[in-house]
Amino acid sequence: MKICVGIDVGSVAVKLAACGRTDEPLGAVPTPGNASGMFYFVQDHTIPLLLSHSLRTRGEPVEAARRLLDEFRNTFDHFEIVGLCVTGSGGKALSAALDVPFENSFKAIAQAAATLWTDVRTVLELGGETARYVRIEVNDQHLVRIVDYEKNGDCAAGTGAFIEQQAARLKYSLEEVGEAVLQAEKAALIAGRCSVFAKTDMVHAQQKGYNPPAILRGLCEAVVRNFKSSVCKGKQILPKVLFAGGLALNRGVVQAVRQIFELDRESLIIPPFPASMGAIGCALIERNRQAARNVEIVPEIQINAAPRGPYAVNTAKPVNAGRLPTLSTDHVSFLRDRVVPYSFEGKALPVDVYLGIDVGSVSTNLVLVDDDDNIIKEIYVRTDGRPIEVVNRGLRDIEEELGSRIRVCATGTTGSGRELIGALVSADTINDEITAHKTGALYISERLQEQKVDTIFEIGGQDSKFISIEDGVVVDFSMNEACAAGTGSFLEEQAERLGISIVKEFSALAFASAAPVQFGERCTVFIESDINTHIQQGTDKADIVAGLAYSIALNYLNRVVRGRKIG
Repeated sequence: MKICVGIDVGSVAVKLAACGRTDEPLGAVPTPGNASGMFYFVQDHTIPLLLSHSLRTRGEPVEAARRLLDEFRNTFDHFEIVGLCVTGSGGKALSAALDVPFENSFKAIAQAAATLWTDVRTVLELGGETARYVRIEVNDQHLVRIVDYEKNGDCAAGTGAFIEQQAARLKYSLEEVGEAVLQAEKAALIAGRCSVFAKTDMVHAQQKGYNPPAILRGLCEAVVRNFKSSVCKGKQILPKVLFAGGLALNRGVVQAVRQIFELDRESLIIPPFPASMGAIGCALIERNRQAARNVEIVPEIQINAAPRGPYAVNTAKPVNAGRLPTLSTDHVSFLRDRVVPYSFEGKALPVDVYLGIDVGSVSTNLVLVDDDDNIIKEIYVRTDGRPIEVVNRGLRDIEEELGSRIRVCATGTTGSGRELIGALVSADTINDEITAHKTGALYISERLQEQKVDTIFEIGGQDSKFISIEDGVVVDFSMNEACAAGTGSFLEEQAERLGISIVKEFSALAFASAAPVQFGERCTVFIESDINTHIQQGTDKADIVAGLAYSIALNYLNRVVRGRKIG
């Protein structure tokens, strides 16, 4: 029997689908040859299909596709493959390796949806690292036309990888999330904008008494809200709507889609094989071409013989496995050692002091200075979602240590919690962070370097800022958006995963690296996937750590500075 095969090489998994050149039944899966249970038939549609379960790529998508196709050919050696087409984020590499057609993922998904469900007009896809919106029309000749489309960018907040990462923090597998969500009576409010920020919200929700199912329900709703706002962007959602992608297997996410898009059961179609829609679409497109190509002329897929060029494949290492120069501090001036410890000796007591409080999302800082701008005391503590408690504790520490030796004449606050803490301490001045950074940087540069600074790079726990100064006046500034990939929280989270201390070990390991890994400027969830691949391949931990430091800098320069004048 002649068949057409489609392969979807995704960022997380590979899927295969096959259909006949006619609508006759494909038969049954040979049990002896399918001992792994990888393949199954779907005969209850107008077009009989043969599908595979998803096979994880584990950082080697082309090699995974090769194994899946080899197993398929060995299991169904009575089929004659007359057409093969590929799609997906890793599809171009496989297309080049096999010299077979590559199809755009939007086209593949639209073809599958419109062919199998003729009344579908909108497709929502939530996959491992991708999220798509597609609106389609079908004419009288049954030709499918894409009317509108959109996909996610470099953020994983609306994808399966996001939910999988957050669920793991609660000790749930991705497969367990759906059932757990259905047990929740209410949802915790979780930010869907960034995985790192979501972690903070999850901690706060636990502190407020939310149980894991309620937090997981909040995660599912956060993913769908983010998808609706950042991918659908107010576009038309015309029924019927087909929900595709691996997350359609998650009943918690399905519930969130119905709720947030306000779809009833008749309007929302959940395919029995949502993760395979791209592969099915490729098989159907190849079937429609009536291709005469027979893949059997390539007895074995020679991965290492893939042509060189933009789609060249090297299965020995991940795509982002380039190495960077070693880190160095040759052109860096550290000013901490120039700060002279404060002494009360010879001073009239109490000393008039001025208190500054910076309440950030991750840390809180308190500083005391005297009339001559000398730093008397500084305190750095974690905010831990309790800014009032942390500030009160800091003030008590100051009172216990300095007591009657100081008299606080005025107080100023800044940071994300400046209004709240400003009211708490009856602050004399409440300042935005840009103004506070500018003033502090000018003080440091003039006092310790005897020159005026003109550029400020600030990378904090969840915020990053760029500030340009001329003659003591801020003339330009920029901040990071809802992404933590270029912030301290990102580094801290990865250090925790690697089992190292961000304070005591991270720096030493980074400088010990001989060949830092090139992770680029990607979402923290996607970089985490790259880290897992490097760990599996035995990459030195020091090279991973140094690569993370580079990634912070690249994210900051490309996403915050964005080509602005430096210096």
